[in-house]
Amino acid sequence: MRLLVLVLSLGSIFFYGKALGGLGGYLVDRGSPRLILLGLLGGTLCALGALVLWKRYLESFSDSEKR
Repeated sequence: MRLLVLVLSLGSIFFYGKALGGLGGYLVDRGSPRLILLGLLGGTLCALGALVLWKRYLESFSDSEKR
């Protein structure tokens, strides 16, 4: 599960980078609103998925310690 959280975290960095790249394209008159939207949506979904999985992992770890 920790590996999946790591992959999702790296995915969020990748997608947010894509969004910044699409936004930076406006500096050279080649901006892409579709790329910005894809980057923001993908980055947010990956980050939320990583947070949910990490919370579930910590709860299971906490439950096993209480026993």
